[in-house]
Amino acid sequence: MLNFWLLDLILGLTCLLMANQYWYLTRERFQSAALIIVAALLCMALAALVGAYRYGIDPGITELHRALSRLSGFTSFLLIGIGLLWARLELTWGSDNRAPAYVVMVLVLASAIGFSESGILMPSTVVDLYSALGLLLWLLVALLELVGSGRLPRNHALLLGGGALLAVINGLLIGTGSSKLLGLARTNWFHLLLAVSVFSLLCARPLFIRDKSADE
Repeated sequence: MLNFWLLDLILGLTCLLMANQYWYLTRERFQSAALIIVAALLCMALAALVGAYRYGIDPGITELHRALSRLSGFTSFLLIGIGLLWARLELTWGSDNRAPAYVVMVLVLASAIGFSESGILMPSTVVDLYSALGLLLWLLVALLELVGSGRLPRNHALLLGGGALLAVINGLLIGTGSSKLLGLARTNWFHLLLAVSVFSLLCARPLFIRDKSADE
């Protein structure tokens, strides 16, 4: 467990880097869509950085780390999927302001907490369902770009889809167990591959950039 902090730190910094990239895009046409992705990445970054602090400095914040990880599981992938699809479909709702993004964030979080607290679904089941739905939307956007006349270069669409598939494989086959795979703890592999998946979102940035010629 002593080296878990390093991969958590790498994941957290990757999320912050991508959040910074999308923050600049909130001034473009798809303001709400970009802001949703910023929120998702910041949530994931917070969980990862608190995890790095837990494993590297103070194990006493274990419960806080678990709570933030669950919060990230509820929201991060689903918000990323929604944001990507929002931009891909060029929805006008929230194109020039950020208020609709806050509505979507509240609805996603409130529904996740509602399902969990009501006992309708176990919290772990809600995490799995919300993450799966978000990754399906993420993959759908990549497929739409590949088969349609999209705004992403083909190699960018392939990398974006690869990031979604990697996240799916990561969750299904790697997991966060303490056993080792190729000499490295599964938890470390999980966070490393998750960082690679997050980095693939860099390829989706053209979806959020204003086409100034279309506005004239």
